[in-house]
Amino acid sequence: MKPEAQMKKRIGPPLVMVALLLTLALAAGCGGTTAAPTTETKAPNANQVTVQQVAKNPAAYDGQEVVTEGNYAVGYCSACFLLKDGVSALRIEVTEHAPLPPESKLNSRMQVKGKIYVAQGSPNLVASQIVYK
Repeated sequence: MKPEAQMKKRIGPPLVMVALLLTLALAAGCGGTTAAPTTETKAPNANQVTVQQVAKNPAAYDGQEVVTEGNYAVGYCSACFLLKDGVSALRIEVTEHAPLPPESKLNSRMQVKGKIYVAQGSPNLVASQIVYK
Protein backbone atom coordinates (compact mmCIF):
# COMPACT_ATOMS: atom_id res chain seq x y z
CA MET A 1 0.00 0.00 0.00
CA LYS A 2 1.31 3.45 -0.93
CA PRO A 3 2.19 5.85 1.94
CA GLU A 4 -0.59 8.30 0.91
CA ALA A 5 -3.17 5.51 0.98
CA GLN A 6 -2.00 4.44 4.43
CA MET A 7 -2.28 8.04 5.66
CA LYS A 8 -5.84 8.39 4.28
CA LYS A 9 -6.81 5.12 5.90
CA ARG A 10 -5.58 6.32 9.33
CA ILE A 11 -7.04 9.84 9.07
CA GLY A 12 -10.42 8.90 7.57
CA PRO A 13 -12.14 7.26 10.60
CA PRO A 14 -11.00 9.92 13.15
CA LEU A 15 -12.27 12.72 10.89
CA VAL A 16 -15.60 10.97 10.53
CA MET A 17 -15.83 10.65 14.34
CA VAL A 18 -15.00 14.35 14.85
CA ALA A 19 -17.63 15.37 12.28
CA LEU A 20 -20.19 13.09 13.93
CA LEU A 21 -19.45 14.48 17.40
CA LEU A 22 -19.72 18.08 16.19
CA THR A 23 -23.04 17.32 14.52
CA LEU A 24 -24.38 15.72 17.72
CA ALA A 25 -23.18 18.64 19.84
CA LEU A 26 -24.90 21.16 17.58
CA ALA A 27 -28.10 19.10 17.51
CA ALA A 28 -28.06 18.93 21.31
CA GLY A 29 -27.93 22.72 21.58
CA CYS A 30 -24.25 23.08 22.38
CA GLY A 31 -23.73 25.48 19.51
CA GLY A 32 -23.20 28.54 21.69
CA THR A 33 -26.35 30.49 20.84
CA THR A 34 -26.90 33.95 22.25
CA ALA A 35 -30.08 32.76 23.98
CA ALA A 36 -28.19 30.57 26.44
CA PRO A 37 -29.24 30.94 30.07
CA THR A 38 -27.00 33.17 32.11
CA THR A 39 -25.46 32.60 35.51
CA GLU A 40 -26.36 35.92 37.11
CA THR A 41 -27.78 35.22 40.57
CA LYS A 42 -30.29 38.03 41.00
CA ALA A 43 -31.47 40.88 38.87
CA PRO A 44 -31.77 44.40 40.27
CA ASN A 45 -35.25 45.89 40.70
CA ALA A 46 -36.92 42.48 40.95
CA ASN A 47 -38.75 41.16 44.01
CA GLN A 48 -37.59 37.81 45.36
CA VAL A 49 -40.75 35.71 45.80
CA THR A 50 -41.64 32.06 46.15
CA VAL A 51 -43.80 30.12 43.70
CA GLN A 52 -46.23 29.53 46.57
CA GLN A 53 -46.58 33.27 47.29
CA VAL A 54 -47.45 33.98 43.65
CA ALA A 55 -49.82 31.01 43.42
CA LYS A 56 -51.70 32.03 46.59
CA ASN A 57 -52.14 35.68 45.65
CA PRO A 58 -51.53 36.24 41.92
CA ALA A 59 -53.20 39.66 41.81
CA ALA A 60 -50.62 41.04 44.26
CA TYR A 61 -47.83 40.34 41.75
CA ASP A 62 -49.63 41.21 38.50
CA GLY A 63 -47.35 43.39 36.36
CA GLN A 64 -44.35 43.03 38.68
CA GLU A 65 -40.83 41.95 37.80
CA VAL A 66 -39.93 39.04 40.11
CA VAL A 67 -37.27 36.44 40.75
CA THR A 68 -38.47 33.02 41.89
CA GLU A 69 -36.99 29.58 42.35
CA GLY A 70 -38.28 26.06 41.92
CA ASN A 71 -37.89 22.78 40.07
CA TYR A 72 -38.45 22.35 36.35
CA ALA A 73 -41.51 20.10 36.51
CA VAL A 74 -42.67 19.54 32.95
CA GLY A 75 -42.68 21.11 29.51
CA TYR A 76 -46.24 22.40 29.40
CA CYS A 77 -46.26 23.44 25.74
CA SER A 78 -43.70 24.37 23.09
CA ALA A 79 -43.24 27.83 24.60
CA CYS A 80 -43.87 27.26 28.31
CA PHE A 81 -43.19 24.96 31.25
CA LEU A 82 -44.21 24.51 34.88
CA LEU A 83 -41.98 25.57 37.74
CA LYS A 84 -42.89 23.76 40.96
CA ASP A 85 -42.07 24.48 44.57
CA GLY A 86 -43.63 21.77 46.69
CA VAL A 87 -47.30 21.57 45.73
CA SER A 88 -47.45 25.04 44.16
CA ALA A 89 -46.74 25.56 40.47
CA LEU A 90 -46.23 28.56 38.21
CA ARG A 91 -46.54 28.60 34.41
CA ILE A 92 -43.37 30.02 32.85
CA GLU A 93 -43.43 31.40 29.30
CA VAL A 94 -40.07 31.25 27.57
CA THR A 95 -38.48 33.95 25.42
CA GLU A 96 -35.45 34.25 23.16
CA HIS A 97 -33.45 35.36 26.22
CA ALA A 98 -34.73 32.52 28.39
CA PRO A 99 -35.34 29.48 26.15
CA LEU A 100 -37.22 26.30 27.05
CA PRO A 101 -35.00 24.11 29.24
CA PRO A 102 -33.92 20.82 27.70
CA GLU A 103 -35.64 17.64 28.84
CA SER A 104 -32.41 16.65 30.60
CA LYS A 105 -33.07 19.46 33.11
CA LEU A 106 -36.37 17.93 34.36
CA ASN A 107 -36.54 18.13 38.16
CA SER A 108 -33.53 20.47 38.19
CA ARG A 109 -33.53 23.48 40.48
CA MET A 110 -33.60 26.82 38.69
CA GLN A 111 -34.10 30.49 39.34
CA VAL A 112 -36.33 32.41 36.95
CA LYS A 113 -36.56 36.18 36.51
CA GLY A 114 -39.44 37.72 34.64
CA LYS A 115 -42.68 39.65 34.68
CA ILE A 116 -45.90 38.26 36.16
CA TYR A 117 -49.23 38.65 34.44
CA VAL A 118 -52.55 37.19 35.51
CA ALA A 119 -54.89 35.63 32.93
CA GLN A 120 -58.29 34.32 34.05
CA GLY A 121 -57.09 34.30 37.65
CA SER A 122 -53.97 32.21 36.92
CA PRO A 123 -50.47 33.65 37.31
CA ASN A 124 -47.98 33.40 34.44
CA LEU A 125 -44.38 34.54 34.34
CA VAL A 126 -42.77 35.73 31.09
CA ALA A 127 -39.13 34.73 31.63
CA SER A 128 -36.29 37.09 30.84
CA GLN A 129 -33.63 34.96 32.52
CA ILE A 130 -33.21 31.36 33.68
CA VAL A 131 -30.35 30.31 35.95
CA TYR A 132 -29.76 26.61 36.62
CA LYS A 133 -28.72 25.79 40.17
